[in-house]
Amino acid sequence: MFLLPKGNPLFENLAVGMLKLPGVISKLSTGSFTGYASFVFQASTVILVFKAGKLVSVMFEEKNGNRQTGFEALSALSYQMVGASSGFLNVYKLSKDLTMCIHALLQGEILYKAQELKLIDIKALLEKIGSDRMNGCLRIYTDDRSAMIFYKDGAPLGFFHDGSQDIETTSNESQKIAGLPGAKIDLFSTQGVEHLMELDLLEVVNVQNIWETAVAHQQSEFNKINKAREERQKENFAGKLAVLEEQVKTIVVETVGKVGCGIVDKELTDQGGNACLLDETNVVKFLAGIERSAKLLISATSLKVMMELLSKAITGAKSEH
Repeated sequence: MFLLPKGNPLFENLAVGMLKLPGVISKLSTGSFTGYASFVFQASTVILVFKAGKLVSVMFEEKNGNRQTGFEALSALSYQMVGASSGFLNVYKLSKDLTMCIHALLQGEILYKAQELKLIDIKALLEKIGSDRMNGCLRIYTDDRSAMIFYKDGAPLGFFHDGSQDIETTSNESQKIAGLPGAKIDLFSTQGVEHLMELDLLEVVNVQNIWETAVAHQQSEFNKINKAREERQKENFAGKLAVLEEQVKTIVVETVGKVGCGIVDKELTDQGGNACLLDETNVVKFLAGIERSAKLLISATSLKVMMELLSKAITGAKSEH
């Protein structure tokens, strides 16, 4: 995204995570605001251009250069805001004429794009801008330097370059960049202020609906994640119970013989399944049943050792859970 002149800052570096898009737009549109709001995220930037409270332009741009405008841009912004853990909002007030030029830079008609300056008769181009009474922006840049000249009715409103905070009245920096090797130009034009004043995206899009759709989508995704996590937890729990059940059966069978498997199955069924092995109340009943059945088959000493091994296995499984 191009560096834009800041003008008069109304808000700077507001945390996006605490904001709702309908509230932000309502505040700017009801206050007859003229200027732009920029939402800056880690991988994208969104510019909303206002004229006298009317939303005349929206531009969503990702770092890879992909762009969206209008409804799609507002929708993408809503999704970014709803899920934002970072990002901030800046709002800058500008004159109507300069705001028109910002609009041209973002969404105006492209007359020249990445044209090498050395191949352009720049003097003739500037004369044509004047004679055609053009409204728009001329961008002059290299790989690491950039300057912009804003025009109204063919006359320069001012000059802005990377590093400056506001519009300047001299073209010194622009001329320096134009003289650098590999300098290129972009030229964007737009219609006048009067035409743009008639536009208002808020008359054709419902920001509240766009926002609520994004919120609902986030909630749906959140629910899916929670459900998937719960399913994994259930699977892990079931797996641990299956392992513990096998440990218990092994201990009983090694002590009382093959009949021990039937004893364990019966007691598990009586207590509602193997989940009783990790339930403090039911595991007491389970162990009492095992002990009651086994004491008729083995000596008191063997019974004591078996019950200690069972208690140790179950206690160890509980601590892991």
